[in-house]
Amino acid sequence: FFPAEDACGGTMRGSSGIISSPNFPNEYHNNADCTWTIVAEPGDTISLIFTDFQMEEKYDYLEIEGSEPPTIGLSGMNIPPPVISNKNWLRLHFVTDSNHRYRGFSAHYQG
Repeated sequence: FFPAEDACGGTMRGSSGIISSPNFPNEYHNNADCTWTIVAEPGDTISLIFTDFQMEEKYDYLEIEGSEPPTIGLSGMNIPPPVISNKNWLRLHFVTDSNHRYRGFSAHYQG
């Protein structure tokens, strides 16, 4: 059981919005496991543009499914290039381990 403020993830609909790690711009939690699904209109694609990205290299990561290549794993301190979906959805999976916390990520998406 996690208190509500630790809740993260969910389904995002609509033509645009922002997804960021829990607590952003403060440090994310240890042992986080969050999944967001972005769903656009059928036939649309989604672009995901990172505005901030800072996590422990290799141990904390963001995995993105639904683009080319099919799965992208992101970690470390560099802002990744934009990710474009190849269908009308993208799935983001954010995982952190039990030590070292950073600011995490923030990204803007649009359909």
